[in-house]
Amino acid sequence: MKWKILIILAALAGILIVWCAGKAGENSSTAESEILKEYVLKENEWASAAEAVSSLKDRLVELAGNKVEEAAETVKTAVQEAETAGQEEKAVEEDELPIKVLIMDNGFHSYYHDGITIEFQGTCQGSGGETYQQGEILELTKDSSLLGEGSYTLSPGEEKACMKVASLTRGQGTPAYRGSLTIYKDENGLRLVNTLPLEEYLYGVVPSEMPASYPEEALKAQAVCARTYACVQMMNSSLEDLGAQVDDSVSYQVYQNSGEAQAASQAVEATAGEILLNNGSPINAYYFSTSHGQTSTDQVWAASAPSDYLQSVECTYDSQEPWYQWQVDLSLEKILENVREMFPGITWVSGVEMAEGGTEKGVLKLVIHTDQGDQELHSEYDIRTALAPEGLSITRQDGSQVMGSSLLPSAYFTLEEIRNAQGTLTGYKVRGGGYGHGVGMSQNGAKGMADTGKNYQEILTYFYKDVEIGNINDVVNPEES
Repeated sequence: MKWKILIILAALAGILIVWCAGKAGENSSTAESEILKEYVLKENEWASAAEAVSSLKDRLVELAGNKVEEAAETVKTAVQEAETAGQEEKAVEEDELPIKVLIMDNGFHSYYHDGITIEFQGTCQGSGGETYQQGEILELTKDSSLLGEGSYTLSPGEEKACMKVASLTRGQGTPAYRGSLTIYKDENGLRLVNTLPLEEYLYGVVPSEMPASYPEEALKAQAVCARTYACVQMMNSSLEDLGAQVDDSVSYQVYQNSGEAQAASQAVEATAGEILLNNGSPINAYYFSTSHGQTSTDQVWAASAPSDYLQSVECTYDSQEPWYQWQVDLSLEKILENVREMFPGITWVSGVEMAEGGTEKGVLKLVIHTDQGDQELHSEYDIRTALAPEGLSITRQDGSQVMGSSLLPSAYFTLEEIRNAQGTLTGYKVRGGGYGHGVGMSQNGAKGMADTGKNYQEILTYFYKDVEIGNINDVVNPEES
C-alpha cells in the first residue's frame, strides 16, 4: 500500500505547486515539468500505477491556476482510484486455491457440536451484515436466530483477523483460525467449517504433523507431502455432503492441533504450490512417524493394485529414534476387551495367530480364536486395534516407557507366548518396530536425512519412486475447488 500513499502525497504536492505557480504568474508548463520529475524518479516503484499517474498528469495540467477547492476534489478522486486499485489487488491476492476443513469437536469424536463460542481477534463480518470487533464473543446454539437460514458465515474484515473458537480445546490450547468460519445447523447439531487458502491451511498442518524444531529440509518435505495429500482429498471431496473436503483429524491431516510456528510456515512458503506427481497426477503422499528399518507398500491396506510410487525402501535414518523398536505385554483379557468392541457377543479369547506377514512386511492377517469361532482381521488398522495396549506401559528401545493408546504402535511385530506356572497361555509379549502405518515417508527418517545434508527433493524422491515435483495450480482449478 506504500506506493498508493506516495501517489496521493505526490498528487497533493504537485497540485499545490501548480496552483501556487498559477498565482505567481509562472508558466504552467514549467510547473508541470517539475511535478513530472517526481513521477519519473518513482517510475519503477509505481509501475503498477502507470495508468493512474498518466491520468493524474493530464488533470494537473488542466488545473493550473484553478482554485484550491478544485484541486482538493482531484486529490479525493485520486484516493478513490487508489482504494479501487487496492480492492482489485486484494481480489487477485484472494484468488487462491481454497480448502474447506470440517472442524471436529473436543477429542475428535464427532463432526457435530452442541454449541460454538467464537472470540474475535480483529474486525470480522457476519453474513447478515453484522460487524464484530476485537475481543467480542459470539455464542451460537441450534436455537440462535442467526442460524435461521440454516447457516451463518463469519469472514475477516481486515488483514490478519482471526477467530478463536473458545468452545474447542486442542493440543495447543484454544485454536484460532484464519479465513472464514461457516456454522451449519441440522437435526444432529452444529457443524463448523473453516474455509481458507490452501497455503494458510498448511501453516496449521505442518507443525501439527511434524515438530517445528525439525530441520528445515525435513519441514519442506513435510510441506510438499501435506500439500499433495490435501490436493488429492480436495479432488475427491469425500465430505462434500457436510460442506467440506477434509476434516482436521488423523483421518485426513491433523490441523491446528499445534499452533502455527515460524519455521513450519517458512517451509510452506519456500515450497509454495509444489506437489508430487506420478505420470502427471498427484500421488497419495502417505507419511508416518518412524520406520522399523524399511517402509512398506500400500499392500498393508490390502490394495488390489499396489501403487508403483509406494515401494518398500530401506530406512536406517531413524534407527536412533525411541520408537524404532519397542515391546509390550498383552494379556488375553486385554485382547478380549479390545475384540469385544469389534465383535459383540464374544465372551472369551483362547489365542491369537499371525497367519500372514511379520515384522519385515507387517502383519497382513491376524486370526483371533474365540468362543464364536476364528475371527480374521486383514486391515492394518483393525489388527492394531485388536492388539491395542491402551492403559499399558510400552518400553521403547532407549529404555523409556510410555502409556499405550487405542492402537498398537505399528503392525510390524512378532508374538511371543506368555504362560503361567501351569503352562496355561495368559497372553503375549509383543515385540515390534516403528510407529505408524509404515507407508510412504518416515518423518523421523526425513529428519535423519536432513541431518546428513540431504535436501527436501532428495528426501522425497528417496521415499517416493517415479515422482516429479509439479505445481498444484496446474492440476486443480481454483474455481472448481
